[in-house]
Amino acid sequence: MDNCPSCSRRVYVIEKIEANGRVYHKNCFKCVEEGCRLTLANFHFHNEELFCPKHVPKLQAVVVQTKNQPEHMGRL
Repeated sequence: MDNCPSCSRRVYVIEKIEANGRVYHKNCFKCVEEGCRLTLANFHFHNEELFCPKHVPKLQAVVVQTKNQPEHMGRL
């Protein structure tokens, strides 16, 4: 038997959901932001946490300026 990473309790076959190589209780498989219920079709896994599509962290672009690049180039 595996333990749920969300609540650390044992997960039995009848109540398990497997995602990203981990086993969760059906009730623990929810977004960490607002507690939205997730499915295998809509969950996102970021930094060891579960998110719904609405609350998944957005990646931010990083601009790196090189020596040969004019200062006005490469800005967003």
